[in-house]
Amino acid sequence: MDSTTNPQGTSMPATSSRASARRVDVRLRPFPVAIFVIGVIILTISAFFVHVHPRPYPIDLQTTEAAQSMALPSFVVSAIDFFSAANDPTPSIIALGAWLVGLIIIGLIARFRGKSPAKWLESAVGIVATVGIASGINYLYNLLVDRPRPGTFHEHIRILLHRPENSFPSGHTEHDVAYYGFLLFLSFTPPVRNWKYRWILIPFQIYCVVDILTIGYSRVLEGEHWLTDVLAGYLSGAIWLLMCIFLYRWITSWIALKLEDRKQAAAAL
Repeated sequence: MDSTTNPQGTSMPATSSRASARRVDVRLRPFPVAIFVIGVIILTISAFFVHVHPRPYPIDLQTTEAAQSMALPSFVVSAIDFFSAANDPTPSIIALGAWLVGLIIIGLIARFRGKSPAKWLESAVGIVATVGIASGINYLYNLLVDRPRPGTFHEHIRILLHRPENSFPSGHTEHDVAYYGFLLFLSFTPPVRNWKYRWILIPFQIYCVVDILTIGYSRVLEGEHWLTDVLAGYLSGAIWLLMCIFLYRWITSWIALKLEDRKQAAAAL
């Protein structure tokens, strides 16, 4: 085994220095922490004001009326409807299950080929945990704010579906930011980043971005949410995504170090 010499003149494995170089720096930094805290404060204050005044604000009505009065090409409307319907609860659960099963299968294939399946299995747990945490917190805000859906106060707007759920924040918007945002994050991390066919993922990355940008507009256009609901959904999804990415990097880094220490201990025997 190759070795290096420390200042005391004793020999230590070179693999240890290489492992240290691979350590991921996941320390809490002031700027992201400040952004997270400010985001939570803004979301909570907004939730309080909407709870006190559940009726639509003037900007809510104006935005919905403007969106619904626009003459959009039929293919644009169809695309917007698709993005919205694809993120309904049932399709979302099916898609999430498909990702979970798919990543586990890839991990098992990697293990069969003599490679570590850890990253693939961590990705599977990460995406499910991110969506679960974000959706759970969004549901809590939704329950506490208790804002009724558009149309409750007899507003003169078109409503695609009269849903019984509460309105603030927008669940579709929050889900898309957390779900597709985490998938984008994973697509730029090892082992995906080092995959020789990673260019295949470019259309999916574009889809994720388009979906995140489109879902908010679709909720307003369909009369399912007010603008303030959508903005809160974007904020909610972003701050919980930021938190989950940090936790994912911290936990996976800790696991990697533990596995490396175990290998070194076994090699020293």
